Amino acid sequence: MATRPTHDGVYRIKVAGKGLYVSLNSNLDVYLDGFHLDSNLQKWNITVNTADNTFTAKNAANDLSLAYTLTGPHDSFGKGYLVGSLQPAVVWKVTEKLSETPKHAQISALDQTGLVIDARFRNKIVHFAPANDAQSNQGYVFEEVNSSVDFERAFFNLTVAEAQRLGPYDIIIVGTGIGGGVVAADLFATNSKLGDKAKSILVIEKGGLVFHTHCLNTARPEGLGADRGQQNDSFFALFKEDFNIDLAGGKPPGGLIPKNTWKGGPMYCVGGRSAAWGLFSPRVHDLTLKDWFPDAVYWALRSEYFEKAENLFTLSLPNSKIIHQHLLERLNLQTHKDFGVNWQWGRIASEFKDERNFDFAEGAYSTIDKLLEIMMSKPYGPNNAPQEHKNFKMLIKTEVRKILVDNGGAATGVVVATAKGGPEQTISLKPGGSIVLAAGSVASPAILLRSKLNIGTGAGQVTDHDILYHSRSFRYLNPAKRKEVGAMKLQTYFDMGLPDGRVGLANMSIDASSFLPRANTVDKNLAQMIMAFILPCPLEEKNSITMVADEPKVKMIRTQAYSDPERAIYVKRMQDVMKDAFDAVQEHFKVEFVTNKLGDDSLSYLELGGVAHELGSLPMASPKRPNHSIDENLKLENYKGIYVCDLSIFPMSPEANPTLTLAALAIRLSRLLHPREQTFAYDADTIWVINHSGEVIKVWVSNKANVTRGASELDAYTLGPGEDFSVKRKAGTQEAIMVFRLDKEAKLSDPNTCTFSKEPDLFVGYPGQRGGVKIS
Repeated sequence: MATRPTHDGVYRIKVAGKGLYVSLNSNLDVYLDGFHLDSNLQKWNITVNTADNTFTAKNAANDLSLAYTLTGPHDSFGKGYLVGSLQPAVVWKVTEKLSETPKHAQISALDQTGLVIDARFRNKIVHFAPANDAQSNQGYVFEEVNSSVDFERAFFNLTVAEAQRLGPYDIIIVGTGIGGGVVAADLFATNSKLGDKAKSILVIEKGGLVFHTHCLNTARPEGLGADRGQQNDSFFALFKEDFNIDLAGGKPPGGLIPKNTWKGGPMYCVGGRSAAWGLFSPRVHDLTLKDWFPDAVYWALRSEYFEKAENLFTLSLPNSKIIHQHLLERLNLQTHKDFGVNWQWGRIASEFKDERNFDFAEGAYSTIDKLLEIMMSKPYGPNNAPQEHKNFKMLIKTEVRKILVDNGGAATGVVVATAKGGPEQTISLKPGGSIVLAAGSVASPAILLRSKLNIGTGAGQVTDHDILYHSRSFRYLNPAKRKEVGAMKLQTYFDMGLPDGRVGLANMSIDASSFLPRANTVDKNLAQMIMAFILPCPLEEKNSITMVADEPKVKMIRTQAYSDPERAIYVKRMQDVMKDAFDAVQEHFKVEFVTNKLGDDSLSYLELGGVAHELGSLPMASPKRPNHSIDENLKLENYKGIYVCDLSIFPMSPEANPTLTLAALAIRLSRLLHPREQTFAYDADTIWVINHSGEVIKVWVSNKANVTRGASELDAYTLGPGEDFSVKRKAGTQEAIMVFRLDKEAKLSDPNTCTFSKEPDLFVGYPGQRGGVKIS
């Protein structure tokens, strides 16, 4: 957007800071309307005279000139109003107001001294009024129309000025990766259930819409040999940015680890790195959780939130053929029992197929899909113009630079900029509101440091765990068997052999893409078998994040948590697990290893950041770590209303891909900030009914126990979203609850109708039931 048209072209003329555009209607009146992507009536062919900042304009739909009349039926202010005309074009003057926020211009007719066009809404018509710099309704900007249409232009129209005007907000979320994206989507779902109890939410993303879904759901490089790894890694390498990182500090004593290199980095786009993650979704092992995470977090994940995250990810296990099951049995029988090995299918965050006819499988999970679905489902206002959701807004290509707090440490808003070095603007938070910082393990602490907030003595120790791997090419002695077996991805936890019982995770990829390099294949058509071992470690105290010229600089070395004797023990354990696995595959599938014969059991270290697991820069409280930045509810210590939800919150680097755990914690945070559960005073003879369906329903409760009904009890209750009621019934006697939903056909014929279906859905209610009966 610009404060003046700089060259001839097609433009929209927009009220600065508002979602209103200068349009032409069928009566040839010039009026203000909401954004219409495909409407030529709000597009103007503008011819510019740059010498004196003037222009003429003709409507793109019918070639009528942008003109005015000084009299007529719509003249609300007695100064005239704008119309479309066949007469010679009026010359319009642009007067820029660059020192004001937002920057804008006043537009006047060259032959009408002292009058400018005014956006005060009278019969929707655009009027003339005396120029007044204090009148915000006299400010306009010009949007050049790109003839090409894409998803970003179609669905992400919110500007910073409009976000300011539509605020303040109950919750502001910074970032849309696994942390922020899951929180945002879950809050949107909660709002849909609660009606008037909904909270206003603003999501801010630094990048634009690069992907429409996970990269593995789209076109990919052809052939595994050309890609040399799981194909998401090609997209990650192409679209990631680099940290300002210092890898000095070398390797730990012993010389077993090669020179440090760094392969990670942030992805600034809608969905963040969820657009290109590797989809492995193991849970962090119970022993690790119990030792390192707060007790409340341990029990919440185990009892509820791991399962919610797995359902969100549509976690899938492949179909097991007999030949697969036999290999799994052989692997588990052949490995020494003290190794704690139990090979099973790898847990992948993807729905491979849907058993229902004419339904598409959801495919690889990313946060993009739900966020884009929300933005594509905006309500329509007058003249079918899409409007922002009442309680959910999303602002892209906008960077949060700082968080603002009051003297009591309560969050009051964020400072944003739309381009590096551009002007900073403030978006406000409601009193008692919350900010969810989910910008990533480097950007999140940088925002807090830039804001001059206290992040604790244990912050900044961003850490990546060691991953060791071994790869071999092989061929089937019977080539037909390759098709029968297909691809396999397996995983198992294993005892590392150390006195404290630490557990690692082993992943095995058989003739399938992997997140690891495929080594130097003799023939790209050969199958590959790759073994990878992921090890847990505490946060590395020598690592740090500091601010240089107001931007973050990272210092990172490999973990020095293990002594040389310990390293020798677990490397020998991994080599034994690997040998048993390769022996079992060779024997059961009748394969021949072409490279790296069985005598070679060397393990290579994956580069730091190779799978983007850097974490722990704003760690939560931990039984094993007194220094921390956030509490067990992910709230920044010593402040009110500031929460963190990205990889920075981990108190250690676990043996598993942390994505599932982060998603589980994000759902938990969403439910803490905006609970779906309602608290009712316990009463053994009361049934509570709560409407979580998102629409109006009618509810009838039976009286099986023949209780004398209270004077205020109704025969049936009509509930809006989020509303509830209670009735007295006999303790210990269950009652039938009939729920009548809106008649969809009647609703389609008359949107204002409230006709209910004749056939109810049946629920069961128990007096004294804690939490009530939720109608979904």
